[in-house]
Amino acid sequence: MKKAICLTLVILSIASFLTACSFTSNIMNIQKDKAESTPKVEEMMSAMTEKSVSDATSLLHPEANEKADDAIEQIVSYVNGRSVSSMELMSINVSSTTSTSGKMRKEQAVYQVAMDDGEIFYLSTVYVTNNDGDGFISFQLVLGIV
Repeated sequence: MKKAICLTLVILSIASFLTACSFTSNIMNIQKDKAESTPKVEEMMSAMTEKSVSDATSLLHPEANEKADDAIEQIVSYVNGRSVSSMELMSINVSSTTSTSGKMRKEQAVYQVAMDDGEIFYLSTVYVTNNDGDGFISFQLVLGIV
């Protein structure tokens, strides 16, 4: 009987050591006014229409790819000084994680953007807030069928 209890305790302690403490919650398609990253998306688009690569780069997360300057330059070239006439949040997925390494909030959103010349395209964005800072880890123009 003692051996069975000891063996059970050993198995339970090993199982508890192998599991990490992590709590995750996902919210899909929350109300449009709850998107915390929308002002940052507007600021990023404003920087790109003004051809300010440095302002756009400052909105990136510290973990963002070092080659982001080339990608931002491509978007600036595509926007070509046109201004945004409207921007509508189409969908959003928010996930919040709390673990032993800290808290993280990630907003994945898709916006429909209309330019002043009538052209419409979509933005797919991922905005992360964690211990390292906050900013975009992905900011993509989507052309074609969505």
